[in-house]
Amino acid sequence: MTPRLRAVGLLLNPERQVLLMLRRKNGTSYATLPGGGIEPGETPAQACAREVLEEVNLSVKVGEEVLVLDNLNNREHYLLCEVLGGEMRLGDGPEGIRQSEANWYEPQWVSLDRLEEVNLVPEQVRELVRRLASEGP
Repeated sequence: MTPRLRAVGLLLNPERQVLLMLRRKNGTSYATLPGGGIEPGETPAQACAREVLEEVNLSVKVGEEVLVLDNLNNREHYLLCEVLGGEMRLGDGPEGIRQSEANWYEPQWVSLDRLEEVNLVPEQVRELVRRLASEGP
């Protein structure tokens, strides 16, 4: 089976926070980085910019690819992003449309000091965030 291609944005701010999408789905709470499927004809960087805008209403400059991860039949491309503009909120994409009590989304800047309190998945991403945050700008 061919893996589904995904692009994921990694946004860190000067206040030592990472942008996460907090989720509750069928009674399970977890967090992910914003991202989604790469559409035909898109590069991972183009898909990343589109997905971040759709999910969290932020325009971003997409930078370096920092990880490619095979996860749950997805090939995920993780890219560093810099916020260019917008007001961080749940975007107007599918997440906003599908929002319900059983399938809930909330974008939030989370302090790197609180990263252990969040069920960030997949686990490799937690290590990636820690490493990149320690390298600094």
